[in-house]
Amino acid sequence: MIPRPVYSWFFNAYFQIGLGAFSVTASELLMKAGANHTTGPISWLGFAALASGWTWLGIICYVLSFISWIHVLRTVPLGIAYAMINFAHVLIPLGSWAFLHETISPLRWCGIGLVVGGLLLIIGPVAEVEAKL
Repeated sequence: MIPRPVYSWFFNAYFQIGLGAFSVTASELLMKAGANHTTGPISWLGFAALASGWTWLGIICYVLSFISWIHVLRTVPLGIAYAMINFAHVLIPLGSWAFLHETISPLRWCGIGLVVGGLLLIIGPVAEVEAKL
């Protein structure tokens, strides 16, 4: 039996999809925080946000999510990967509610529920196929 590398779980495509969703969520929240802490004559263009460390941390998280996404695309069909990465549409409003104290409307809660339901419909058949491999 060939020993598995110690970090083989880290390079699992489905772990990378989750990591990508969390990275892009962190990116959006950090860039929003950076944009909120900037003022000045050119702030309406968004360039003033580049002076914030929060913005740069957000950019780093975005680059990490991009690297993760490229790895995923090498191993998972695009239709499945794209549907699963949309979990970020659940994480971003929840993160903005928890960390930025933004409100979530009842209609948005319904949308979050629909996204979670759709993901559950997709994940079931994918898990069955993976189990057969």
